[in-house]
Amino acid sequence: MKIFYYLVAGPVLLVLRCIFWPIKMLLRFLKWIHGRRRDRKRFRKAEFDLMDGWEFEEYVAELLVRNGYHNVEVTRGSGDQGVDILAEKEGLSYAIQCKHYTSKISNKAVQEAYAGAGFYGCDVPVVMTNSYFYPSALELGEEIGVELWDRDVLKKLIRVARR
Repeated sequence: MKIFYYLVAGPVLLVLRCIFWPIKMLLRFLKWIHGRRRDRKRFRKAEFDLMDGWEFEEYVAELLVRNGYHNVEVTRGSGDQGVDILAEKEGLSYAIQCKHYTSKISNKAVQEAYAGAGFYGCDVPVVMTNSYFYPSALELGEEIGVELWDRDVLKKLIRVARR
């Protein structure tokens, strides 16, 4: 049996491996390229206004990862204490409240993010929205140290993520 392997099966398997290995690598490379194009297309056609709240949270979490944040975690839906996403970057921990609205964001979201950041022990409370903020929310956020990321900041994160 060893003679058969050394004289027939071994050389045949070696020849087959030499023939099919480059094809296998080419197919892996093409799959990788296709995946990158699909991901870039997703962020190029960022139709975040058409998403529901859950999709928007997942989208923002992926966007944060692509912008250099790590340990990004989407919190559970109910009982999340006003925080939808937890993330870290450059030694700071972020508690992010996502608001997917068609109208402007009020003080309530700023208060929720501030309270949620304290609950989770995060350094930076953030409210992220696909909309804009009322002037009173902007004033409150500045006063108590909550970062307010509106539609313009969201678009900037998308531009960075496309690179």
